[in-house]
Amino acid sequence: MNKKVLVYGAGAIGRGFLPWVFSPQKYEYYYVEINNNLRNLLNKNKKFISFKARNNRYESVTVPVKYCFNLGEEKEKVREVDFVITAVGPRNVLSIAENLKETTVPIICCENDYSIPELISSITNNPHVVFAIPDVITSNSAPSELKEKDPLAIVTEDGVCYIDKKVDWIGGEVTYVSKEELRKQWLAKLYLHNTPHCIAAYLGNILSVKYLHEAMQNKMSEEIVRGAMNEMKCVLLRKFHLEKGFVGWYANKELKRFKNTLLFDPIDRVAREPFRKLAPSERLIGAAQLCISCGIVPKNIILGIMAAFCYNNPSDADANIKYLIEALEPKDFLKIAIRLHSSEALYELLLDEWKYNINKLRRLK
Repeated sequence: MNKKVLVYGAGAIGRGFLPWVFSPQKYEYYYVEINNNLRNLLNKNKKFISFKARNNRYESVTVPVKYCFNLGEEKEKVREVDFVITAVGPRNVLSIAENLKETTVPIICCENDYSIPELISSITNNPHVVFAIPDVITSNSAPSELKEKDPLAIVTEDGVCYIDKKVDWIGGEVTYVSKEELRKQWLAKLYLHNTPHCIAAYLGNILSVKYLHEAMQNKMSEEIVRGAMNEMKCVLLRKFHLEKGFVGWYANKELKRFKNTLLFDPIDRVAREPFRKLAPSERLIGAAQLCISCGIVPKNIILGIMAAFCYNNPSDADANIKYLIEALEPKDFLKIAIRLHSSEALYELLLDEWKYNINKLRRLK
């Protein structure tokens, strides 16, 4: 009998990557999705196609959808499934946590935030909440020729899913690992994927391109991303003492991913919610602070931070960043919007070359 899985979020990871990890031939898919149009299409079509880019071509899998619930409608189903996966984004986790109090089955968190499992476990009193690392780039869209085959088509690359081994009975094409290995993979993903990935997206926004691989085709943009990657490699070696071979391999893998012309990874997906990415312990400000603590001047990460300050997308949840940077003096913007203190070295580094870095970013075009 097939296992039943309830997935919160029918986006890039939920719809694009998970069916390659938990085969629809062995797992029945139920979704929870707040986007009305997407939810209605899934319930109308009762299936979608996920395309995987591998060896310069696309493979595909058709995924039957048992049902897609609106948030709050899934409470009965939570009691019936074999496990739950969340892929809604860190800002949205609290909106679903209350609904998970009805189950003690494993909850797998694909949330790009290492603290999320502990948060959900504390709210639900469920001891079987674990962290997952989708080591993959998955678009929330697809090129037009694939959309013609299925309007719900989505593209992923051939990635790896790391999950805490305490729930390994779930099965699937998963690499179940110890907490120590999971932490190592998370540090690599946070600083060698998340940091340069979003920097590439903010540079792409300045370049007015649509997809990440287009941003990487610009020579100056590619140099900044590669430079940020090198700065973070030094941090992982000096501060976290990861193996040099592993760090070098991981960095090269990520650069190839960012340039993959088959993925069609939208800039607005990767760059969304800049204030979250600029939080004190997150992938931009947090990464720069780590560099400084290791004696590294993070010139390229600072350019990425400045690019995030300049992000312009009226439909983004953090669209007000554009108005704040235009309305405030740089020193006030850093204090009020970014929460940096004037005594911090990063505050001074950002201010010292503010105009120079802004002008350099303008020259991207």
